Amino acid sequence: MVVLDHRLGRQCSDRRRLGLYVEHFINKDHAKWASILLVLAGLWLAAFVNLSGAKNMASIQMLTTVLKFSALLFMSTVGLFFIEGGNYTPWNVSTQSTVAAIGSGMAIALFSYIGVETASVAAGKVRDPDRNVGRATILGTLATAAVYMLSLVAIFGILSNTQLKSTNEPFSAAANEIFGGTWAGDVMAILVIISGLGALNGWTMICAEMPLAAANDGLFPEHFKRLNKAGVPAFGIIASTALASLAMALNYLGSGGANAFTTLVLMTGITAAIPYLFSAAAQVKWRWIDRKEGNGARFLRDTTVAVLAIVFSVLFIVYSRNTGAQGQRSIGQIFHHDWGSWAEWMPFVLSAVALILGVPVYRRQKSKMSEPGPVPPYREPTKD
Repeated sequence: MVVLDHRLGRQCSDRRRLGLYVEHFINKDHAKWASILLVLAGLWLAAFVNLSGAKNMASIQMLTTVLKFSALLFMSTVGLFFIEGGNYTPWNVSTQSTVAAIGSGMAIALFSYIGVETASVAAGKVRDPDRNVGRATILGTLATAAVYMLSLVAIFGILSNTQLKSTNEPFSAAANEIFGGTWAGDVMAILVIISGLGALNGWTMICAEMPLAAANDGLFPEHFKRLNKAGVPAFGIIASTALASLAMALNYLGSGGANAFTTLVLMTGITAAIPYLFSAAAQVKWRWIDRKEGNGARFLRDTTVAVLAIVFSVLFIVYSRNTGAQGQRSIGQIFHHDWGSWAEWMPFVLSAVALILGVPVYRRQKSKMSEPGPVPPYREPTKD
């Protein structure tokens, strides 16, 4: 259930990011109800695409991925020639210490890589999954890391701290700085909107595939196993989109703009870091059990990576406060302690609610769960 929670959080977060760029053209004054309607329109558009079948979903996903990558590739190559070194200083513009600022940045940065594991979720719909899923995971992550890092280096060097602080559309602002005028920013905004729709399209599928797999194992109700005429889990698509719609509306009613986006990003990260942490702990456990049968160097490498993953997951959760949120009544004002505002702690509140919602589902389905198979004996990987 916790894995599904972070999928839904990612779906909401991507929709909020998309909304920021849609409002580059309409609802420029960021009226709250208009923003909510835009959010809901994006969520349900992706749902209807998924309900039409995997073939349509895959075609749209291919197109939007190419357009998204082209925008990132442009900024990570051409943008590097327009960097001004003075824009990189001061390095720490927050009110926090350097260590705390790095921790807060880490919490936001992980959001970009959440979902690396979802390539395996759609393995049933992929040709030659034994070969293609692993290759897509590794190569996709490396390519994404490269263009993300280079494009951020470019944007931070093109825009000053003041410009970055005042805009919700940094890619559009950077494009305008490169070409002058506003047309380049408009083109970039359109590309980001299209890529955002693609991200929503993919996450909507994942949010339905996860309950489908859980239902097949007896962990979710039978309704999630039902497929429509197009061969997709319609109940899961509609249920996940409805839940995401509710979460987005509630979050917007409490705050808007960048704060709403940041809160959802951090909530998504917390609910992702928890299964990451347990997965890494399981890796340590099973590698310790099979240490006598495996290669010593490989055992040391795998265990070290797993321990680092545990440490990173814990630190991520610790630093997932929305320190940019302001204007809310402080909890510390009530109890005479400096605990920060309600808005700062909202990522933890939303994560707790999402996790608690899974408890009654688990208790109800526990007796219907299929027993997991035995853990296979350790085998050294073979080279192709």
